[in-house]
Formats: sequence, structure tokens, C-alpha cells
Amino acid sequence: MVWRIARVEIQDASQLRTGIAGAKVSSSKTSLVSSMAAKYNAVIAISGDYYANDPAKTSFEYRMGQKIRNKTNRVKDILIIDENGDFHTFIKSDKDKLEAFSAAGHEIINAFTFGPALVSEGTLLTCDTGYGYNPNGKEPRMAIGQMGALSYVLVLAEGRNKDSEGVTHQELADFMYDLGCLEAFNLDGGNTATMVFGDGYYQTGRTATNERTQSDCIYFATTVDPSAWSK
Repeated sequence: MVWRIARVEIQDASQLRTGIAGAKVSSSKTSLVSSMAAKYNAVIAISGDYYANDPAKTSFEYRMGQKIRNKTNRVKDILIIDENGDFHTFIKSDKDKLEAFSAAGHEIINAFTFGPALVSEGTLLTCDTGYGYNPNGKEPRMAIGQMGALSYVLVLAEGRNKDSEGVTHQELADFMYDLGCLEAFNLDGGNTATMVFGDGYYQTGRTATNERTQSDCIYFATTVDPSAWSK
């Protein structure tokens, strides 16, 4: 296996952001993650959940505080990132837990319906073998995890090439737990799984010329004033 791992520490929750391909969250426009990373001046960017891939789907999606859809799905897990940059996972879109989250006065900054959740409240989860996205197959996978306050890890498991066959959902969960994640979530994988860091491009051993267009990305921004950036 080839693993691409990025550990990220930020000073403020506002540095954890999402970017979209179109001008509005309702747009079905798609773009390359590398292009979105350049557009938003991202330090590092990864693929999200490609929410525009099936516009009619029942899902819970927010981007930078803007609601796209807030329909729950009884077979899919949800990841919500709140105003403090903290992760909250909701197994099978747990309505009671969602209501408790809302009652606690939290703000939804970003929310994703994909999954499965891999680690929740520091506990390694047993992944549902009937979950979507070929849970038991060896596939390229993209995951994001929270290690602590304003501390995160991005993990790309490469696959479908001679050097790396990919992982199952459970193997990805085990890996994220072993890294020390308190919360971890599987994002869109397969040919969608992409990580862009500076001039580096990573996607299942492919080159940037084979990059797949997507509706959205997750990225981290610098607090350094743009006027002080190295030219």
C-alpha cells in the first residue's frame, strides 16, 4: 500500500474551508481539485464528497455555512464541522444526535453525506459491510480525521495500480484509528480521491492529466497576509 498522509495544525477554525467549482453552491459545475486549490489559494486541498454528482440525492450538505440540502438519509453517515472546527459524526444520519447538536447551539459550517464514519468520539467503528461505495473491495480511498483541537490528518490510500491495491472501509478505519484520530470520515474515493499540496499532485499513482473534475474540495488556508507570500 501507498499512503499519502498530511498532518495539519491551524491557529483558527476559519482556516479549515471548503471550495466549490461554481459561483454558487447550487451549481452543478465541476472543476479539478488542483484548479480549485489554485482558485482559493489553498495550502493543501483534498476531494470532498462530490455533492453535485447526484443532485437529486437525499443528503445533508453545507458549504461554508450555506445550506445546499438538509435531508437525512437513513443508510448514510454524516460529517458536520462546526464553528470551532470540531468534527461530529452521525451514524445513519442519527436524528436524535442531530437534534442534540442543534440544541447545543452549534453552527454548521460544513457538512458532508458520504462515509462511512470510521472513528467516532475516539472509538474505532466496525464498518457496515453493506454500506455503499464497495465497502469490502480494495479501492483508492480519501479520508479526513480530527486529532484534537484544530489538529487534523488527511489520508489518501492509493489503489488500482501495481504499487498499491487500495483498502477496504475497515482497513481505512483501522488506519485512521491507529493514527490517533478522535473522529474520522471516509470521503469520495476511487478516481475522485485526490490530494493537492503546492505543486504536488497525488491520486492513485496517476498524473494530473488524468485528474477527475468534481464539484467541491476541502482545503486549509494560511493566515499569512497575501502581500507577504513568496513570489
